[in-house]
Amino acid sequence: MIFFIVFTVEMIFLFFLSKKLITSLSRTLFAVTRNHKVVINILSILFLPGTILHELSHLLTAGILLVPIGEMNVLPEIEGESVKLGSVQIGKVDPFRLTLVGVAPVIWGSLTILMIIYLAQILNFNWWQTALGLYLIFNIANSMFSSKKDIQGTIGFVVAILAITVALLLTFYFLNPSLLATFWIYLTNLNLTPLVEFFKLASFYLLIPLLLDLLVIFLTSMFVKRHLTNT
Repeated sequence: MIFFIVFTVEMIFLFFLSKKLITSLSRTLFAVTRNHKVVINILSILFLPGTILHELSHLLTAGILLVPIGEMNVLPEIEGESVKLGSVQIGKVDPFRLTLVGVAPVIWGSLTILMIIYLAQILNFNWWQTALGLYLIFNIANSMFSSKKDIQGTIGFVVAILAITVALLLTFYFLNPSLLATFWIYLTNLNLTPLVEFFKLASFYLLIPLLLDLLVIFLTSMFVKRHLTNT
């Protein structure tokens, strides 16, 4: 349980750091190049895998839910002092489907990260496979929350899941308390060692993009401040 909580907390930190990271990188690149087009090209290459997964998640989920879709763009766009990594036009539908489409990159991104970690666990990655896996985790983790609509969708999705869970637990408790107790006993008797080891490895792997995010944000902020002081 503790490693699952650690994994969840790390995902929340990535949620807040991803936007800051991309903005810090764009400011630093612009301070060096003084060219918005060059900044966009560099960010496009750096975050291309995560951006493609992000927009395809919207696209595929919208298709499954029969939500109208428009043009898809995987190139970053500079919006004021921030950068938006790609976009896909989604038609106006009911809030439930709109929320699922909005939260899709978080779900598919998390599943992809977990799949990479699982493969690293069973295949015993060598150094270059580990480096590639860490790059993809860093890339995907920082591309999952690149849209305000996605963030709103994620919050709505989490609140809805929590509300449904609480409602079901209360229903079982008042209608048939023994059933809830039996289910809890069943859970405590399960062999969760493989799952514990999995989330232990997952929490370790997610420390890498977290630490890299913090390091890059710190270094780029210092660089921009020094650059502005010297100009």
